[in-house]
Amino acid sequence: MPGRPGQRTTPDLELVHHGPDAGPEAGPDAGPGPSGTADLQVVHDPTTRTDEETTVPVAAVDEGRVEHKRRLRRDVRSARRERQAQAGRAEEVDRDLARVVLGSAPVAGARRVACYTSLPGEPGTRTLLNELRRAGITVLLPVLLPDNDLDWEQRPAPTGASAGRGPGPLGPHAIADVDLVIVPALSVDTTGARLGQGGGSYDRALARVPHRVPVMALVHDEELQDAAVSPLPVEVHDRRVQAVATPTRWLWLSA
Repeated sequence: MPGRPGQRTTPDLELVHHGPDAGPEAGPDAGPGPSGTADLQVVHDPTTRTDEETTVPVAAVDEGRVEHKRRLRRDVRSARRERQAQAGRAEEVDRDLARVVLGSAPVAGARRVACYTSLPGEPGTRTLLNELRRAGITVLLPVLLPDNDLDWEQRPAPTGASAGRGPGPLGPHAIADVDLVIVPALSVDTTGARLGQGGGSYDRALARVPHRVPVMALVHDEELQDAAVSPLPVEVHDRRVQAVATPTRWLWLSA
């Protein structure tokens, strides 16, 4: 589970196998994959995201935009908490999102992908992570550092001598050497503006990603906004994403 800002998280992943009968109770992204076979599940993933607001140092802060973001975050988080009460829905979203992302142009030809383990209420990434690995794609997962920056670890192999073990932290700049970055978001608009959790970890990480590398955000359908109607507030440190995926579709964005 994600560490809190300023708290050191251990770089190792604790992994367990869940068979086809494993359900949501087994963890935040538990449940069988599409094949019904035993899948590798990260039960301790030191990812970056929390529900706590932290301040990103910016030379000139527009208080109106900052307050607008806070209101939007509260609204999305409230809606996601309501989603968590819908029994069985999360597993369906998890499978649908994996199908959409795996069939998208940004994934085609990618051999090394930075992704993340979803939190409850978010569009699930469990099936996606397992299917990326089954396709032979190297997957990097984030590790929250004490200063709120992100290190990266390679997700371990599911079988063989290396099962359950990764090569250890690769360093914050490992994200610069991927073919695709898949990021969490609370909301995205059609210009590529992304609303994050407010901690600033991904703002720092994405600054290291070459502009030739596409960044794809994952959201629920209703969290994708038409910028002509409801544009998201953008600050100078925000990096727009080039693509977005929901459980029903994916889109290239104007970014």
